Amino acid sequence: MRRVALLAATAAAALLAMPASRANFASSSATGASVAMDATTNYLGLLSDAADTTALSGYADKRNSSPPVRAATGADSGLVVELGGYKNTNVTPIPRVLSVQARDPLPPGVASITVSAALLPDPGGKQPLTGYSFTTTAGTGAAASMTLAPGQKAWLNLSASMKGSPFPGNNLLYRPIVRITVRHPGYSGSFLSYDVPVSIWDGNGSGP
Repeated sequence: MRRVALLAATAAAALLAMPASRANFASSSATGASVAMDATTNYLGLLSDAADTTALSGYADKRNSSPPVRAATGADSGLVVELGGYKNTNVTPIPRVLSVQARDPLPPGVASITVSAALLPDPGGKQPLTGYSFTTTAGTGAAASMTLAPGQKAWLNLSASMKGSPFPGNNLLYRPIVRITVRHPGYSGSFLSYDVPVSIWDGNGSGP
């Protein structure tokens, strides 16, 4: 009996010592669909011009880049945005930075998804991004959130300003984050999200 108890205690200690996996943190929605922290790609895709295989065009350029290059590159969790130079600018719209697309098909029990966003400041606390909106692929219906059917696509638009004393124009690169969150009927948590890294240059030219 003492040997059995010792083996059980050893096994329990080994289990506690194992590293936790992000996939272990999951919740179930009222629809019965399982929602895991690392399952955002099952619901929503993020696309740059290079990753978009459809005829959608008009993706934003990196400001002051010469020759012009697109601001967004990559896709999904690998998508990054380099906005370029916005030294001494008032609030400036930046339409069509990237596109979002609902997966087709969506997970079982999910008929549509709703996407929204939040703007997180640079690690130093400054926030050059002044707003965001989602619009249809035709550029209409600007809103803070948008509901997408399977396969449906929308634009994410941003605005930025580097005017005034917080941004002295000292050739500094700021790195805010755009957090894009997915919800669907029966699920309103925050596990399903992308953090999109953004860079914006407070100097002349397009910056690094």
